[in-house]
Amino acid sequence: MTNWLFWAIPKNYIRRYIFMFWLVMFFLPTYFLGLQFTKLGFIINWLWFDLVFYGWVKAKQMLGDDE
Repeated sequence: MTNWLFWAIPKNYIRRYIFMFWLVMFFLPTYFLGLQFTKLGFIINWLWFDLVFYGWVKAKQMLGDDE
């Protein structure tokens, strides 16, 4: 868990991170669910998204599927 707190997005995943962040934080809640996050909700969802993305990148790296 402490590794996640200090991780930096690898250079080859920055575009994917930004695109997925925009999709998860703005597009899906607004256009499909009609929701708008509060400040606290935005921070919590950002942390959740970052943790999931970290786990996905680490799993890809462990499997050797790293691009």
